[in-house]
Amino acid sequence: MYKVTVAICCYKQKKWLYRCLRSLANQTIKNDQYEVIIVNDDPAEEIESICNRLSDCLNIRIINNKKNLGLPSSLNKILNIARGRYFVRVDCDDYVSKHYLSYLSIFLDLNRSHQAVSCDYKKVNETGEIIDHHISQNVEVIACGTMFTYESLCEIGFYDESFKMREGHDLVSRYTQKFKMFNLPLPMYRYRMHSSNRTNDLNNTAKYDKMLKKPEV
Repeated sequence: MYKVTVAICCYKQKKWLYRCLRSLANQTIKNDQYEVIIVNDDPAEEIESICNRLSDCLNIRIINNKKNLGLPSSLNKILNIARGRYFVRVDCDDYVSKHYLSYLSIFLDLNRSHQAVSCDYKKVNETGEIIDHHISQNVEVIACGTMFTYESLCEIGFYDESFKMREGHDLVSRYTQKFKMFNLPLPMYRYRMHSSNRTNDLNNTAKYDKMLKKPEV
């Protein structure tokens, strides 16, 4: 049993994976308190060689999908085998502060009235230079950068696999109808902007934004 499960899904972003894992290997929380589960959603790619470079300091498990399943299905695979009390997602092209897991988990340890906690984030470019600072609330919320209690995610049914994009926004929308979330005003997440960002697909983004606004029947 771990305190935290960190979920990473990798698809066409292999070149960023080592930087992501290195930031997780340098956490101030003890490495025996968290696990990292990685789904390789690209059958044509091999990621074991990258993961093995940090296997001495990270508890890593790898799931190799036999075919591309998409992000929400891959995240649900992780949730179904997670052994952490808390769950947090980090995209493979992003990276985090060394205090990321420690501060978020300590908040949940000390504030049982809240079941999730987010942090602020900074957008960075391809070389890691800071572009700007964002507050992870309301319109600036991102799919990552939020730690949840595992039990609360079980109650809302994990990710909706019909959302091939905006799956995190849908999750938070459903989550906050039932549970309390707090935002720590600390920019501990680095959201990398590059030409392959999924949100660059404006047509798909608009499609799933429309689904988010669709009233329940």
